[in-house]
This record gives sequence, structure tokens and C-alpha cells, in this order.
Amino acid sequence: DDHPFLRSFRDESRAEGKVEGRAEGKAEGRAEGLAEGLAEGRTKGRAKTVRELLRLRGIAVSEAFPANVPGFAEASVEVAAAAALACESEEDFRARILGG
Repeated sequence: DDHPFLRSFRDESRAEGKVEGRAEGKAEGRAEGLAEGLAEGRTKGRAKTVRELLRLRGIAVSEAFPANVPGFAEASVEVAAAAALACESEEDFRARILGG
């Protein structure tokens, strides 16, 4: 175990493993970051569309809307738009999103 060749081989293997690990970590982090960014962008776009639909219909919403609506981020565009077109208030919208 104390042989210079084995020690050198072990050190070289460790260094290669660290390089590979860093590269894999960066790639995974990049993919996760991209997925999170896309999801956040879709949610923001959906929120803007829903707010505009409600504004055009004369329905006032709170400053926190739609962040205060449980399930909004997971709702499809179709569900969110249908709820915005059918609801009579922010609470009604929330109930429609929760009802799916």
C-alpha cells in the first residue's frame, strides 16, 4: 500500500474522479436551473394572462394574486384561463383552481 506506484495511481484516480464529479455536478445543476427557470417563466406568464383576463372582466384582485392561490403554479394554462373566464371574484377563482 505504501508503494510509490500505487500511491501515484491512487492520487491520479482521485484527481480524475474529482474532475468528473465537478463536470457532472455542473451539468446536473445547469439542467435543474433551466427546468426551474422555465417553470417559473411559465407561471409568471400564466399569472400575467390571468390578471389581464380578470382586469378586462372588471374583477379586482389583491396584490398577492395569484401567488396566494394554492395550486396555481401547477395548474395548466387551460384550467387557469377557464377559471379566469368563469369566476366572479378572486375567491371564486381560487375555488375553481382548487377544484381543478
